[in-house]
Amino acid sequence: MTRRIRSTIVLAAVGSLALAGVAEAKTYKINAKTVGKQVGVKLSANITDPVLGKCTMTGKLVIPDTQQVWKCKGGTFRLIGHGTTGAANDAKGTWKVTGGTGKFKGASGKGTFAGKLSTAKFTYKGSIKV
Repeated sequence: MTRRIRSTIVLAAVGSLALAGVAEAKTYKINAKTVGKQVGVKLSANITDPVLGKCTMTGKLVIPDTQQVWKCKGGTFRLIGHGTTGAANDAKGTWKVTGGTGKFKGASGKGTFAGKLSTAKFTYKGSIKV
């Protein structure tokens, strides 16, 4: 066997092993329902989502932006939101995932949220890639 052929075989084998160990990121649709409360600028909520399961959220609201940490089974992820409020005590806006830990390490995603300030019930829709 010539050196060129052996080198090609070795490089092909190494490349196959490297690809086998790389997990492909998956994108999940989010349709999360939250029930929370606000004390001053501090936020907290219980979250239910068909994909994420039951999670909790803690965060901070400095109008019109929120900084949130969602703790779910297997890890946490950070989310920032930007919203507006209306005359009917409603709020809506956009959100973006900015990273995470555990199974959410390197997570990204975005979507929208809407709900009522008086009841602290919101729905987050969008997608997250992990």
